[in-house]
Amino acid sequence: MKRLSWLAALSLLILSAFAPAAWAQGQEVTVGMEDNFFDQANITVEPGTTVTWVQRGQYGHTTTSYDGLWDSGLIEGGTDGTYSYTFDEPGTYEYFCGPHEDMGMVGTVTVSAGSASASASASATASASAGAETLADTGGPSPALAAILLLAGSSLVTFAVLRRRAS
Repeated sequence: MKRLSWLAALSLLILSAFAPAAWAQGQEVTVGMEDNFFDQANITVEPGTTVTWVQRGQYGHTTTSYDGLWDSGLIEGGTDGTYSYTFDEPGTYEYFCGPHEDMGMVGTVTVSAGSASASASASATASASAGAETLADTGGPSPALAAILLLAGSSLVTFAVLRRRAS
């Protein structure tokens, strides 16, 4: 019985560690505009995620989609200026920096399939925003999925232990 209690407590601890990250996912992602490159240039997000590009370089940069969905205009260097765009539709969106495209300052935003709204919406700001922070990698399996798998695995172990004791 002590092992069963220990396994249940461990499962709850692991689930509580993953749950906050699962609730926060798919809301906002930050991409840095450094001198001649995008920090986290190629990202994968869920529908409804707002991507904010933050000017962190000394030179002026843009974030401009190849298909004309968004264009930040030139954001001057040294300003911590930002530009945000909300991705509602699944797909792959390629973008570039106007002045530095030839230097390889390009990227992609891949919006995974899921529940999506009818259209993408844009919200632009070119003001200073010192409180922006870069989020962790947005690719890979969902933390919620990992928590569910861990909980299911610990339940199977508990079942096996109880079954062995009953024999």
